[in-house]
Amino acid sequence: MTSTWDAGPADSPRIRRIRGGGEAEPAQRPRPRLAAVQVIEEHTPHREEGFVFAGIDIDGAFALALFLPMLFIGQLGTLGGALIVALGPLYLFLRRERLFRLFLPRSFLFLVPAFAIFSVVWSQAPGESLRYAVELVVTVATGLLLSSARNQEAVVRGISLAFLTYVAASIFFGGYVAVGVGMGGEAFAGLSESKNLLGDIASSGLVASAVVAILALQNRSWLWLAIAFVSIVLDLYCVVGARSAGAMVGLGMAVVAIAGLTPLVYAGKVVRAWVTAMIGLCLVTVGAFYSTIAQAMIDFGASVFDKDPTLTGRTYLWYRAADLIREKPLLGRGFYAFWLQGNTDAEGLWQYFGIDARGGFTFHNTFVEILVMLGWAGLTVIAGTVAIGVIFLIRRFVTRPTLPMVFWIGILLYELARTPIETIGLAPFYFSTALVFGALGAAFKRSRSARREREEAMAVQAWPVHGFADDWAAARPVPAPGSLRLVKSGPEDGR
Repeated sequence: MTSTWDAGPADSPRIRRIRGGGEAEPAQRPRPRLAAVQVIEEHTPHREEGFVFAGIDIDGAFALALFLPMLFIGQLGTLGGALIVALGPLYLFLRRERLFRLFLPRSFLFLVPAFAIFSVVWSQAPGESLRYAVELVVTVATGLLLSSARNQEAVVRGISLAFLTYVAASIFFGGYVAVGVGMGGEAFAGLSESKNLLGDIASSGLVASAVVAILALQNRSWLWLAIAFVSIVLDLYCVVGARSAGAMVGLGMAVVAIAGLTPLVYAGKVVRAWVTAMIGLCLVTVGAFYSTIAQAMIDFGASVFDKDPTLTGRTYLWYRAADLIREKPLLGRGFYAFWLQGNTDAEGLWQYFGIDARGGFTFHNTFVEILVMLGWAGLTVIAGTVAIGVIFLIRRFVTRPTLPMVFWIGILLYELARTPIETIGLAPFYFSTALVFGALGAAFKRSRSARREREEAMAVQAWPVHGFADDWAAARPVPAPGSLRLVKSGPEDGR
C-alpha cells in the first residue's frame, strides 16, 4: 500500500490521505516552546534629564537662586524674604502643568504649616502667628518643589554651590566671636554673629558637596569633582573653626549614612531591604529611648568639645520652658507668638542671656520649642507627619535608590540628630526648614519630562505566553503581571 500528499493552500493544515482507507485527522502541528520573560532589576545608572531653558538647567538654577537668599538672609534682610517669595511663584508657573500630580502625594506634609495657621485662633499674638505661618507655607512649598524636580542631580549641585558661595564669603569677609565658657577664647562665626549658625551652614554644605563628589566620580565630571573637593575643604575649616558640638555630632551621623548608603544604590533589592530593615529597627529603638540617648549625646558633646555642664545656659532655658508648657500644655501660645518684643517672659530670657538685639533666639530644643508654641497637639501632628514621611522615604530608597536620594537621607539624619539641642524644621525662610521638607518630599515620584512620557506612550509589551486556545489560528497571547517593557524609539528622537 502506498500513500500520496494532496496539494492544497499553503496556509491550510496538511491532510494525509491513505489509498484504500478513510481520511485521517489533520496532523497536529507541534506547539512552540516559549520561555517567560521577566525583568529582575536594572542597575545601570540613569542620567537624569532636567528642564533646560536657554541652555540652563532650571532645576539647578532654582536650587541655587533659592538657597542664596536663605543663607544671606541676615545681610539681605527684607530683600532676601522678597526674593524667596518671588522665586517660588515663578518656579510654580514654569511647572504649572504638573503641579497637581506633584503636590497630591505630598499634600499631607502641609499639615505642619496648616496647624501653624490654625494656631491663630488661640495665639496670644494672632497677627505675628499668621505672618510667620504663611511664610512657613512658602518655605515648605519650595522644599517640596526641590524634591520633586526632574533633575535631582542638578538640584544637589545647585544647593552645594549656594553653600560654597556663603562659606567662601564667610572666610574672606567674616570674623570671630568670643566664647565665654569651657576652653574660652574665640570661635569662627563668619558673616553671622553665631558660631552655631556657621557650623550648621558649613555642615549642610559638606553633606551636599560629598554627594556631588560621588556623582562627579560616577559621571567622570572632573570639573565638578574639583569644585566639590574645594567645597569640602572650606566646609571642614568652618566646622572646626566654629567649635559647634551639635553641628559636628550631626555631621558625623550624616557622613556615616552617606558612606553606608552609597554602596546600597548599586546593590540588589534584597540587600537594600535587609540593611534598611536593620536601620529602621535602630530608628525605632532611638525613638523609644529618645530622652536617654539625647542626654547621652549632650553629655558626649559637652565632654568632647569642653562645654560647660549647662551647654551655654540651655538647661536654664529648658527649665523655664517647662513652666511655660505647664501653663498651656494642649495648644501652646501660638506659632512664633512667644519670642516677641514686649512679652515679659521673652524679655527676661533675653536679658538673662545678654541678647541686646532682643530677637533671633530659641529654646535650642525642637520638641521644647514645639510644645511652647503649639502644645502637645502640635507636637503630635508634627511628629506623626515626619514619621510618615520617613517611612515613605525609606521605602522609596529600597525600591528606587539614587545618589540624590542618599543626599536627602543624609541631610535628614543630620537635621534629626540636632533636634535635642537646636530648633529644626520650623523657622520660615530658613535653609534647614527647606531641606527637611525637601527630604520628606523626596519619598514620592518626581516630575517626568515630555520625552519620557512620550516614550512610555510608545511602549511595547513583551509577554510570556500562558496558553493558547484549541484553534491555533485564533490564539492570542495573554500578558503576565510584571512583564518586560520594550520601548520603541520614534523618528523625532533621532535614534
